[in-house]
Amino acid sequence: MKILAIIPARGGSKAIPLKNIKKLNKIPLINYTIKNCIKSKIFDYIIVSTDSKKIFNTAKKHKNIMVFNRSRNIAKDTSRLEETISDVLLKIYILKKYQPDWIFALQPTSPLRSSNTLIKAKNILKKNNKINSLVALLLLNGDPGKLINQRFVCFEKNGKYRRQDRQPIFIEYGALYCMKYKYFKKTKKLKEKKPFGFQIPKIENVDIDDLQDFKIAEALTRIQ
Repeated sequence: MKILAIIPARGGSKAIPLKNIKKLNKIPLINYTIKNCIKSKIFDYIIVSTDSKKIFNTAKKHKNIMVFNRSRNIAKDTSRLEETISDVLLKIYILKKYQPDWIFALQPTSPLRSSNTLIKAKNILKKNNKINSLVALLLLNGDPGKLINQRFVCFEKNGKYRRQDRQPIFIEYGALYCMKYKYFKKTKKLKEKKPFGFQIPKIENVDIDDLQDFKIAEALTRIQ
């Protein structure tokens, strides 16, 4: 089973400049994802795709990591992850004549995603040939809803107040996208309409978007 890891690390973060290499407990943020990829020992290649020289140089310090320059036209705020994946697949084929069976897209903004989680995802895919895509899921605690004129409206007409009475509700979490190579080449999509759902541990539920997220991640990485 050939698996390719792609770590998309754009330099143009507006909320936090060069967020992907900002120090998290004295370690560049992207290093957490790189190290867990290496530790998992499930990947043929681990590739960082970036448009930033500083991120390029940071990632390049790791052995057995490939770093590809990403062109500006697919590194915009509006650029889609699918474009980066297609770019990496083309370049790795030109360089190594390599085509994976599976692609793992791993955002560096999820530093608590463990190597064990990566291994578990791989084992799920290995056991089930019918899966074309897999997404990470988080279980929500509470009843989801929306605000209308500052009034909370629960999506369920009869909100359940006891946790035991609630129907489990999950949200998709961008820490992990897995897609079969043949499926992606045909559809250029990260996932199907009904991808396989993979629930990840609660402690890995950190997606760094702002400084507050950084503080939460710093506290959690100290106790992991």
